[in-house]
Amino acid sequence: MSSIAIQSLVYHELFVPTPKDPQSLLQNLLDIGLFSNYMLYQSDRETRIAGNALANIAVSAEMVICRCMGQTQSYPVVDPLKQVEEVLGSLPIENWTAYGYVGFDITRFYSPYSKAIEQPLLQFFIPETELHITEKGIRIRSVKPLMKIIEALAIDRPLRSYTATPPVVDFADREHYQTQVQNLIQAIQEGKLHKAILARSVKVKGEMDLLGTYCLGSQSNNSARSYCLHMDNVSAVGFSPEILMTVDSDRKVITNPLAGTRPRSQNLEEDQQLNGELFTDAKEVKEHALSVWLAQDEINSVCDPDTVRVFDFMEVKKYRCVQHLSSRVGGELKSDKTLWDALKVLFPGITVSGIDKQSALAWIDRLESEPRGLYAGGIGWVDSQGTADLAIAIRSAYQYDDCIYFNAGAGIVSESVPETEYLESVNKMNTMLTNLVLK
Repeated sequence: MSSIAIQSLVYHELFVPTPKDPQSLLQNLLDIGLFSNYMLYQSDRETRIAGNALANIAVSAEMVICRCMGQTQSYPVVDPLKQVEEVLGSLPIENWTAYGYVGFDITRFYSPYSKAIEQPLLQFFIPETELHITEKGIRIRSVKPLMKIIEALAIDRPLRSYTATPPVVDFADREHYQTQVQNLIQAIQEGKLHKAILARSVKVKGEMDLLGTYCLGSQSNNSARSYCLHMDNVSAVGFSPEILMTVDSDRKVITNPLAGTRPRSQNLEEDQQLNGELFTDAKEVKEHALSVWLAQDEINSVCDPDTVRVFDFMEVKKYRCVQHLSSRVGGELKSDKTLWDALKVLFPGITVSGIDKQSALAWIDRLESEPRGLYAGGIGWVDSQGTADLAIAIRSAYQYDDCIYFNAGAGIVSESVPETEYLESVNKMNTMLTNLVLK
């Protein structure tokens, strides 16, 4: 794979010791036309805003395409995740971070899953400018002169207020979904697999107000990671409770399976009762234990076995509409492995595919009528130092061209009850349905 012949680019850096609200800052950057394509990504430690592409790497059903500063190269798809790693490593940009997504449909190159959206299945961009926002201030990195960014920081404009425009959902898919769940239960009881996540989708015509939906959703949804992403004809807003993969500077990789779900209640006593059911319901405990077991097996394949650990086993994570059992599994990457090797093993997440993963993906392909697109894939960033932070793309809304999609699923095991699983998917989807803002 050849390199793009352009003089190497270096980022200018500046730290501004004045904190700024990330949502207001993104609003100002967009209002003055400084960013076109962009991504806001919030974690527990910082919020990042990245804008405008120096380089863009996309994977279609046939090709890997790299556009970098006026030059374009393309390659037939063979092993897209490793090809993207190679392309990123060949770019003439120092100390880069790439922001974007790995759609669920990239699975079609590694499994029996066959569906694909028309838009890029994977897409990352290396930004001209990125802002790292913490309570101490803002670190600016840009290949452009910093004056316009500094001017944007000086704008004192209040965040606009937004009103939700939730679509009307008629639940017409209830009978079909419950029938498909029953078919899956039968396959599990026949020993064809242990578990699969069966999802449903709602499609709405219109244009999502990305920042409005994000601002409104952030008022009522807590999350492990949240994001607001616009890349040409693909956009996403979400509040993910689940981290697909982090890799730190010490090469420690961690995944955070959430499996086992109960709804939330506004009544404190009832909410506690539902919390307790996560530990007393055999179906929920089994679903979680199987997921952790397989996550440990996957981590073992790319990490030194002596370093692999399970942390915070079966903690309860509470979110606005649902509560989950949570565990973390991690280890130190083997010397000959990279974050992309870990991603190949962990993707798609166990908790959005199933056990065993290959059999579950075949059943998902058979029973779900629509490609998943970004849903249940990964959204976040990777960098040239080998570190990464990717959230599982759930509790999100996705814009493809002129249509908005909402997706949600439930983990099906032999003890599942179709009516209960449908209700679980409704509760999960409500995270975004009730916060949608249209333009």
